[in-house]
Amino acid sequence: MTVIDDARSSRRNHRFLDCAVAAAVFAYNLPVQGFAVPDSAVSWIAYALPVGLCLPYVFHRRRPLSMFSVIVATAYLQLALGVELLVADVMLVPALHAVARSRPPSNSVPAAVAVAVWTITMTMPSMERYSMSFGDVGLLVLIVAIAWLTGMLARVRNEYVHSLQLRAEQVERDAAAAERTRIAREIHDIVSHSLSAIVLLSEGAAGTVRQDPDAAAAAMKTVRDTGREAMTEMRSMLTVLHSDDPVDRVPAPGVAQLDGLVERSRAVGIPVDYRVTGEPVELPPGLQLVIYRVIQESLTNVGKHAGPEVRAVRVHLNYGPATIELTVADDGRGTDSSSATGWGLMGMRERVLAQGGTFDAGPTADGFHVAVSLPAEAVR
Repeated sequence: MTVIDDARSSRRNHRFLDCAVAAAVFAYNLPVQGFAVPDSAVSWIAYALPVGLCLPYVFHRRRPLSMFSVIVATAYLQLALGVELLVADVMLVPALHAVARSRPPSNSVPAAVAVAVWTITMTMPSMERYSMSFGDVGLLVLIVAIAWLTGMLARVRNEYVHSLQLRAEQVERDAAAAERTRIAREIHDIVSHSLSAIVLLSEGAAGTVRQDPDAAAAAMKTVRDTGREAMTEMRSMLTVLHSDDPVDRVPAPGVAQLDGLVERSRAVGIPVDYRVTGEPVELPPGLQLVIYRVIQESLTNVGKHAGPEVRAVRVHLNYGPATIELTVADDGRGTDSSSATGWGLMGMRERVLAQGGTFDAGPTADGFHVAVSLPAEAVR
């Protein structure tokens, strides 16, 4: 059975229960109806009163205010006709509860006052006949107050549960948005780096195909390998997205793949000087991915923005006692921060900040630099 089927079944059960309550009160009222009808009352109107008091209750879930208005109007008509208390008058209590449960105090408070006034006005003249005391009248008014109060508490509870549901849905939407951002960032890093390398290699091969066919062929082989590697990474990401089994998840690139990244960058003409200092430690996969992507994106930006005059690109990864420092600096023509917008610098910054680190990037006197600092507590 689906959720929709459950909801439909629940609504049917509610309707059956509401009809059963109204029918039971109406049926119980019939044997005593004649004792409450004065001789002066028009008999068919007097006997129609229980219908007006009971039948509207069937609609209290869909039209609570309309339901209450009909019932309370019938009750005041009963008072005007001089008809004494009926068993069906008890329907004022659940009717008031329904209004308090489903409507704000601006509606439920006047409804409670109307029922309380009717109760006092209806019972006071009959106190002697029914051997009632003022305490009995007060008890009836207390029942009215309890019906209103329990309805109000139910309304507050329902609103609280609804707010929790909305909050849970918002958390789910935020998580989905964060996941989409993460996926978009990964796709950008994979595609941007690979395409930049392919473009640079293709341009180099096109310029040397006649003068040095062997070099052009080697460049095109690197283009093929770069494209295949990008396809493998994309396929791995899609596998992760479509599989809930951790066994199927392909490890993300990390510090172990940095040597290969540097070699591929050198193959496309970027003169990378890669150094590692300090005592290397085992890093969590998430942090390794951050380091890899920052270096990858920085080298991609060098290929796109530094220009052919770049002579050195220094990549330095230092394992310190308190922090892990990463710098990427080049001596090319560089670019200003405002022109390096989009997923590049923003994606690097978001990755680093998510690990509790600091990120700085911008032009220098002789090029462009990226500096990252990550807390050692996050990796040990």
